[in-house]
Amino acid sequence: MNYYELLGVDPKAEPEEIKRAYRAKLKEWHPDIHPESREEAEEMTKALNIAYGILSDPVQRKRYNRILRFSRGRSFRQYVNDRTFSKKTQKASGVLKGILRDVKDLYALFKDAIGGRYKLHPVNLGIIGGGLVYFILPADLIPDFLPLIGFIDDIAVLTTIINALQGELTKYRDWRK
Repeated sequence: MNYYELLGVDPKAEPEEIKRAYRAKLKEWHPDIHPESREEAEEMTKALNIAYGILSDPVQRKRYNRILRFSRGRSFRQYVNDRTFSKKTQKASGVLKGILRDVKDLYALFKDAIGGRYKLHPVNLGIIGGGLVYFILPADLIPDFLPLIGFIDDIAVLTTIINALQGELTKYRDWRK
């Protein structure tokens, strides 16, 4: 979800403009105004709150903008989906042996967070999504078609993310049980 599009503002919008757009969208989607579709309105309100929380904080907004540039504004689902993930892990399985379980759990965590089944901080969600996109896209620092070494950069990126989010992965595994 593109938070700028959600709020209806330009990515170069000033903080005051973002605040006005956020308040206008909150009024528009307030659950009391939509009693017939209360659940949808509540979900939209949550999404608006997350968007405003990220775009109103300069540090988080800067990180979010980096993620948008990396993905070129496209949805992570376009890149990160069951088919592409399975295809890539099968292709790289020999090289990934040591971290394959963690990579699969990272992907499952990402899917559950995107699907709203598991609560994950938006920054962590972006980090995981960016790492998975990097892993799946064939055009990266070291081309994947190079035998064995083609996956070294992918492993480096994923290992860094896994190490940084080890506590979150442990909590997620416990939650899944």
